[in-house]
Amino acid sequence: MPKIIGENIDRLCNIEYRPAGGSQRGDIMRYYNAAREVQKDPLSYLCAKALMDRVKEGDTILFVTGARFPHLLPYGETDGPLGVAALAKAVERGLGAKTVVTVEESNDVPTRGCLMGVGCNVRDLDEWKITDGACYLDWYPLGSEKGPEHAKYLVETFKPKAIVFCEKHGPNEVGYCHSVHGARIPPEEFANTWHLLDEAKKHGILTIGTGDGGNEIGNGIIYEYAREISPYGKKCQCGCGGGTATVCKTDIFFAAAISNWGLYGVSAMLAYMLGDVDVMHTVDDERRMLEACAMGGSVDGMSMRPICRVDGVSMAGGQAFVTLLREIVSDGLGKCTRKE
Repeated sequence: MPKIIGENIDRLCNIEYRPAGGSQRGDIMRYYNAAREVQKDPLSYLCAKALMDRVKEGDTILFVTGARFPHLLPYGETDGPLGVAALAKAVERGLGAKTVVTVEESNDVPTRGCLMGVGCNVRDLDEWKITDGACYLDWYPLGSEKGPEHAKYLVETFKPKAIVFCEKHGPNEVGYCHSVHGARIPPEEFANTWHLLDEAKKHGILTIGTGDGGNEIGNGIIYEYAREISPYGKKCQCGCGGGTATVCKTDIFFAAAISNWGLYGVSAMLAYMLGDVDVMHTVDDERRMLEACAMGGSVDGMSMRPICRVDGVSMAGGQAFVTLLREIVSDGLGKCTRKE
């Protein structure tokens, strides 16, 4: 039964009703089908089961997000922080885990707003250490020089059982990160968080990634597919010769129509497997998160404006998506409240 619920959650997470932009119509399912071919079982199920197997009460999960791009995305996108906040709530409420979220300093305000909007207990470091189920917001420094050092600090300090990446750029085969449109992101202008993969491998830490364009950390699992699917997968616009497809692999990768939705799907699967729909977030949480994110300066990835949309999908569309996820979970648990 969990895998059947996972199939339905996965399908919903890959409905392509965002406007066409960085990807062509039909590409969303191509990414998803590639991820399924490589990983076999429903992706939401794989992620949720791995978290339940690895994370016990009091353990820490580290989240990584923030699609920063100089000038265009100085405060990041609305895609990324909402997904992280939703899953942070789910693992806090459902697994009794503590959470750490790392972003660039410039992404602090919108990310903090999302976490507080969904009801996460955001605390400073000293309070985090003594508070059950608390969340700490860390600033990952910019640049390639400090990237490895901070990755080591995070793993050694917080000892996470899992590291979850959501909408975070990863480098291609020649070491450069790109936007989905093929533009190079200067390495000194954003957090080089992929070094966390090296630390995770050293310490046997579970890694999960979610993305929607082939250039986000985790897509390395489907690297050859992403090179073919993405318009600039093989050949970017900067001349480096490596294309936009990233080589960064996570243990599990959830390809979704919108990166946030991948982590929403994991939250929903956790809610089902734990027998409580309220482990996942609500439509009111969705509104609070999106409003806080936009007010903090994060932009909709389609319009490049700080408005209440995610990759062009309206707040109403996002709330409808959350409603349907909750229906899948509730009905699966035999708790349907609709009148016949």
